[in-house]
Amino acid sequence: MNNYTNQQQMLFQCDHQLVHSMKKHRENAHAAMKNVMNRKVRVHTMDDEAFEGTVINVDAKNVYILVEQGNRGFYPGYPPFGPNPNVILPLALFNLLAVSLLW
Repeated sequence: MNNYTNQQQMLFQCDHQLVHSMKKHRENAHAAMKNVMNRKVRVHTMDDEAFEGTVINVDAKNVYILVEQGNRGFYPGYPPFGPNPNVILPLALFNLLAVSLLW
């Protein structure tokens, strides 16, 4: 008999109310991002990062933003991109803090 499950120790468990709030936040962000498909936006994340680009796709968990060469700047963790510096950046919906429509 395998006692592996009996030997596990819980290290972290998210509060159930917080889980509910995060799911609601993700649903709201999903609806907002679907309404701005193919539009230019500025996205602020909970990690104090800001990205500008065009929303090219959104699924249940992520928004995909085409970040163009002129707006890309330097984003920590992203290496140089060779001859085509345009990049599609996936951002987790639950990590979005604010989204602004750019004209």
